[in-house]
Amino acid sequence: MAQVAEKAGVSRQAVYLHFPGREALLDALRAESPTAPNLDAAPSARAALGLMIAAQSNADPALAALAEPPGDAQARLEHCRRVAGRFKDEGALAPQLSAETGAALLWTLTSPTVWRDLIGLGWGPERYRSHVTFLAVGALTK
Repeated sequence: MAQVAEKAGVSRQAVYLHFPGREALLDALRAESPTAPNLDAAPSARAALGLMIAAQSNADPALAALAEPPGDAQARLEHCRRVAGRFKDEGALAPQLSAETGAALLWTLTSPTVWRDLIGLGWGPERYRSHVTFLAVGALTK
C-alpha cells in the first residue's frame, strides 16, 4: 500500500481511507480494468491476436503500475494458448514451433512488464498495437 500511495502521490493514510486493505484495492482496480476480448468471435488467429493486443494497449497505465495477479497471468496464458492453437489449426504456425511454445512466446511478448516498459519510453497505444502485433505475427507464423 505504501508503494501505491507513493506512485499516486498521496499519503498511505489517504489510500487506507478509501481501501481498507490490499485486496479491496485490487478488487476495485480489477473492476475498472477492460474486459477480456472474445477471441472465439474473431474470424482468424491473426484477428484474435489483434484483439488480444488491442485490449492490452487500451489498459490504463496507472493500473499497470501494479504487478499482474497470478490469476490474471494464468488467464492471459490461456488466451495465448487459444491464439497459438488457432494459428496451428489454420496451418499458419511456424513449423519449428509447437502450439505450446508459440503460446509461451506470445505470453512473453504480451506481458504487462513489456507493455509498461514501452509506455514508459513514450509509446502510445497505437504504436504498441502495431509493433507488438508485427513482432508476434513474425515470430509465430510461417
